[in-house]
Amino acid sequence: MSFPPQGLDKADLITDIATVDSNVDTLLTRLTAARAGYLDNLSAGAVALASALATVDGNVDTSLAGIATLLTRLSATRAGYLDAINRDRPSMVWSGFKANIPVPAVAADLAFPDVVVAGLPTGITLKRVDVVLIVSRLFDTSTAENQLDAASKALRVKVSGGSWGTDDIVAITFALNSLECKASDYNAGAVIFGNTDVKAKVTANGTYNFRSDQTNRTDAITATGASLELQDVSVIIRAWYN
Repeated sequence: MSFPPQGLDKADLITDIATVDSNVDTLLTRLTAARAGYLDNLSAGAVALASALATVDGNVDTSLAGIATLLTRLSATRAGYLDAINRDRPSMVWSGFKANIPVPAVAADLAFPDVVVAGLPTGITLKRVDVVLIVSRLFDTSTAENQLDAASKALRVKVSGGSWGTDDIVAITFALNSLECKASDYNAGAVIFGNTDVKAKVTANGTYNFRSDQTNRTDAITATGASLELQDVSVIIRAWYN
């Protein structure tokens, strides 16, 4: 057989072989031993990735099962209970102590400690507001057994800046013969809870004044003898809101 085979040009064949040889050299230059190793790394990475994806898949399955359990436990009814937590939330604010409030036998205006309400959130709805009066001690200076001597006498509240006689409301109504004290002696005080909702006057953060008012309302408290001292007196405003 002749070379090159019949029909092929010898010069073209030599050029093609040279081209192939050059391209092989180029490929050998580009695909170094180090780069060949990278291909092995790609293979190892694919295996690792597959393993990681399998782990993630298992975790997702576990999470889905957990979510299904939570959905069963947190039913629509139970979710409603969470709303109830935010309803009728209480807040209590104390006044400072007033050392002594002498209650006379002849009715007169008696000032009780102010209460500064602060920290109520904006946008709330007040459900109920009432007042608690704390009298730490009683002391009689009349030399006779002493107590409040009239029924339906009151402690009133208004917002600071309002007027007694027009802007106040009854917060606590005192019972006849309450706050009883032995003659010329000390007696334990009392905690008196008002049963009147005063949210019509206690509407938001602010300073609130308390008084047993005779000048305008003629319902100030009086004692059998002059005088019955209310000692270390404080006032609490309790508010429920949502």
